[in-house]
Amino acid sequence: MRTLLILGIDTTTLSCSVALLRGDTLLAEMTLNIKKTHSERLMPLLDRMLTESGIEREELGAIAASAGPGSFTGLRIGVSTARALAQGLGIPAVPVCTLGAMAEAVPAPGALICPLLDARRSEVYSALFRRGKKEPYALETLLEPAALALEDLFALLREQYTGPVTFIGEGLQSYSAQIETALPGQAMAASAPFRVCRAALVALRGKSLLREKPGASYLELLPGYLRRPEAERLAAERQGGLKQ
Repeated sequence: MRTLLILGIDTTTLSCSVALLRGDTLLAEMTLNIKKTHSERLMPLLDRMLTESGIEREELGAIAASAGPGSFTGLRIGVSTARALAQGLGIPAVPVCTLGAMAEAVPAPGALICPLLDARRSEVYSALFRRGKKEPYALETLLEPAALALEDLFALLREQYTGPVTFIGEGLQSYSAQIETALPGQAMAASAPFRVCRAALVALRGKSLLREKPGASYLELLPGYLRRPEAERLAAERQGGLKQ
């Protein structure tokens, strides 16, 4: 039986990333971390990766897509593309938490890992994971993904954890100085290449999910916003103002 070929997709942040994972082998990965609309580059990037790899779309066995948190527009583009491909090809598709995928980049046994994305409005999207100390070195979720104030995150880490915490993700570009000030001697910042969200990590996370649910339907692949899109929030505020 041939090992499942998984397509990973991540469009939840500035980066647009696609990858092909077969078993424990990363066959290909292409990532652009430039300011350009995901709707313009996702399919061309995917088609180029498949062409360069000599793989036809029909050979894909499953799809794993970042479903948030992250950019509302970006994650909708990635999720809708993954759903359409999975439906058209008749293959399973699973939603992957962006923060959980990012945490997969830190393999050290026992490590505390804190992915960080800028959620704007003085908040961050974050979570806290601990890497297992024994095989299979799985990630344990200590703090569920949430949108929260940076100071609240710092307070939780200071009060409940004493060991070093590895911060990873695009949020480091905005908050590195604040992290170092708030958690001196405790915070460890991932280097620049590991701050970018990568489809290979989404595919890796998706592989575990597919083992648990091999027949996952594309209908279950939905965006996970953590909070309402800005347009909905503003509309609700305007509506509330009209009622007063």
